[in-house]
Amino acid sequence: MSIRPRGLVEDESPPRSRTVEVEPDGHRPELLALDAGEQYRFGFDMGACIGCHSCEVACAEQNGLPAGTVWRRVGEIEGGDHPFTRRFHLSMSCNHCLEPACLQGCPTGAYIKLDNGIVAHQADDCIGCQYCTWNCPYQVPAFQPDRRIVTKCDMCQPRLAEGLKPACVGACPTNAITVEKVNVAEWRADHSAADAPELPDSSITLSTTRITLPEGVPLETFAASSWNLRPEHPHWPLVWLTVLSQVALGVSATASTTTHRFTAFALAAVAMAGALLHLGRPAHAWKALRGLRRSWLSREVAALSVYAGAAAGAVVVPELTVPAAVLGGVGVYASARLYVVPGRPAWNSPLTIVRFFATALATGPALTGHVELAAVGAVLAVFASVANWLRLSRRDEQSWIGSVQLELHWFRRWSIVRFALVALGVVAAIAGGSAVGIAAALIAAEVVARWLFFVTVVPLNMPGSFWRHTVAGQR
Repeated sequence: MSIRPRGLVEDESPPRSRTVEVEPDGHRPELLALDAGEQYRFGFDMGACIGCHSCEVACAEQNGLPAGTVWRRVGEIEGGDHPFTRRFHLSMSCNHCLEPACLQGCPTGAYIKLDNGIVAHQADDCIGCQYCTWNCPYQVPAFQPDRRIVTKCDMCQPRLAEGLKPACVGACPTNAITVEKVNVAEWRADHSAADAPELPDSSITLSTTRITLPEGVPLETFAASSWNLRPEHPHWPLVWLTVLSQVALGVSATASTTTHRFTAFALAAVAMAGALLHLGRPAHAWKALRGLRRSWLSREVAALSVYAGAAAGAVVVPELTVPAAVLGGVGVYASARLYVVPGRPAWNSPLTIVRFFATALATGPALTGHVELAAVGAVLAVFASVANWLRLSRRDEQSWIGSVQLELHWFRRWSIVRFALVALGVVAAIAGGSAVGIAAALIAAEVVARWLFFVTVVPLNMPGSFWRHTVAGQR
């Protein structure tokens, strides 16, 4: 008779009906062998979970995680009408997706998908840019401050290699969490069992976690954490990078003097230098060039670096001004494109690209004396923002309408400041005011707008706990 460890199941039947509780004395049980075309995945029985958080504690202890860094989270889902209300718990860590967005977006190749299907993170290759967290619709990768890198669940790979179940599986008192194997081709054809109320659509990354829903889940549900809408981190080094590189592009595109060309070069160089402050491990920034074939972040770094070099050359050789501007346009496009990710609906639109180029048009020409052109760019940037609000307001999911609520209610004073600065710059441009004053007003407006761009985005995520505050970038 074959012996399987408790919590390791072979197919998609309800986990507890296939569990073997016996572990023989004298030897360790072997992990279920994978056949061709199969991989390991988690199974979760929502009806069995009691929300005790034992899995979270076991995961943190097993992996030595510091306070504030979590690889497995337990959230709450509520629904129904009084007095017939229901509450369910959802425990989730990495879903070891078939098309992991973290792997596809990583600029350094720090993520690999192992032969057994586990998505593993290689700490030595991580530069702490956190782009994987933006890409993942479940917000799984977590920035670990003590190591200055991103870390995540690997399904307790060392334990699996020894035939042991992951720590979270062993700690669950109700056997709600299991590890099982899945046929990849069959799951790719039908992955509906990975969907659950208040979770991002599994089709984004083809999550492999199989979720068994209990009977009686209300048709209308909400995450218990939905009340706790909070702004995101401002990422000031990225505000610095994006705004200054776009100002530089605008200067290059309208430059007519050596001073203009030197200004473009200086802005581009300072933008790239300031961006290093965003990285957890800036000394390893060169690794960001590894992912040119798939990562827009790698393409941004490469394109803006080449642009800075071309802008420097244009100072000495004026004929390089136009090629430099073209390269700057490529860099700004790559910079904008890296934010167009499904995990952040407020950014996931062509309007993000329009807003980035509008910033270049609203700021650079103001520095070179083309104030009328700058006024047009400022108005275009405002229209792009308004169009995005209208787009997001069409859906009532928090990751959509929440961004509008943050910008127009939570940060309404700063939104008013931005519009006031734009109005001041545009009116001054029409009235023939000081070019210096116009440039100062419009650049300040775009800095405020970019700060709002970062703090008001509401990421897709798994449901959180009612009492849990925002930790490590997770709601």
